[in-house]
Amino acid sequence: MTKTLLSLAALQPLLGFAAVPDALDQLTPEAGPDFLRNLNVARTEFTGSFGMDFDNSGADLENYAFQVAAFVAKPIDLFAGYSMLPYFQYEANFLRPGGVPLGIPLENEDLHEIELSMIFYKMESGSPWITGAMISPSIATDFQSVSGDDLFLDLAAAAGYRFSDNLIVGAGVGALNVTGDCAVYPGIGFFWKPTDDTQVALFGPNFRAGWDVTDSWRLGFEVRPNGGIWNIDTTGGSRNIDYSSFRVGLGSSHRLTEKLWFSYGGGMTVGNSLNITNTEGSDLYNNTLDDLDEGYYGFISLNLRNW
Repeated sequence: MTKTLLSLAALQPLLGFAAVPDALDQLTPEAGPDFLRNLNVARTEFTGSFGMDFDNSGADLENYAFQVAAFVAKPIDLFAGYSMLPYFQYEANFLRPGGVPLGIPLENEDLHEIELSMIFYKMESGSPWITGAMISPSIATDFQSVSGDDLFLDLAAAAGYRFSDNLIVGAGVGALNVTGDCAVYPGIGFFWKPTDDTQVALFGPNFRAGWDVTDSWRLGFEVRPNGGIWNIDTTGGSRNIDYSSFRVGLGSSHRLTEKLWFSYGGGMTVGNSLNITNTEGSDLYNNTLDDLDEGYYGFISLNLRNW
């Protein structure tokens, strides 16, 4: 989860399951309320992004990211048919810029985000409707010092409708970075299963298409947002680093044990940008940094499916 437009992943119409990057791969319309038995309940991933040059200067950027995420409990029954799922995520991003002009406070940055999301949902047997909301408080910082500027909050609400056993369509809205430079965005999406071994899904800015070659091997195509906003301390005061990117590539997943899967893949990074802003969101070095050329990425991950 990130604190930019890319965070629209949290607005997907199936109640915030984009918090679990591969959840949509296991979610099927016919699963109904029992879909939870098929979620990725824990995940670890390493990603490297390379070859991104700034358009307005001779600087360039590489980024290495490590992520650990998991549901911390099974669904907790609340009231009126609603349940709650708590979800924890830690992500470290290691930004490695090169050739940055003098006077711009951008060096090698080790950035950390700790987030606890609470996903509320209602998904009842006999009803085609799926409704829910998400509250995601987090701390995103370089840990040089921690203050209120390092605290972030995202909110989202969404609804989906099951048109058939093979098609769900929905929409949502979210407020991102509520405690700072707040922005509100809509999101739309769908889940479609045209055949027993293929799935196509759009959740906010997340697009996935998968093909089950066998019961233990899946091939996929992804368009996935990447990046975040972190607070850092500079000689000029409290600043935010705002980095955003989209991954467009192919992946392959293989079953290692009954519940453990290994995935790997790669492709291009597009729509890349990096800005240093004040805490109100105003760009400070837009003429020098801002947009980045396309690059490339690779990833490996381990996923534990099912409790």
